[in-house]
Amino acid sequence: MDSVIRTRTPGIPAEGVRDEYADGIAADVWDTIVGDKKQRTQVYKDFLMGLLRENGCKRILDVACGTGIDSAMLIEDGFQVVSVDASDKMLKYALSDRWDRRKEPGFDKWV
Repeated sequence: MDSVIRTRTPGIPAEGVRDEYADGIAADVWDTIVGDKKQRTQVYKDFLMGLLRENGCKRILDVACGTGIDSAMLIEDGFQVVSVDASDKMLKYALSDRWDRRKEPGFDKWV
């Protein structure tokens, strides 16, 4: 048992785990801490885009995407993105951004 990493307490079914972000506060705080996608550092963006292109990536699965900040940045650089998050409230922010930018290239295909 020592070599097993548990993501939840044994005996608690996954469907019984409540959404800790359901109140929406975390999504607002996350945007404040991480910053707007336009304020992301160029060093981070250059590193990530370089790594993905160097490995021939074209379609990205953004797991734990939160409010979709990185997903939007990837789409802006021409990647196809599928974003997932355990919190419906966090995804609400990502979907709102997707809707607002639906006429821009790539955003209409953001899943």
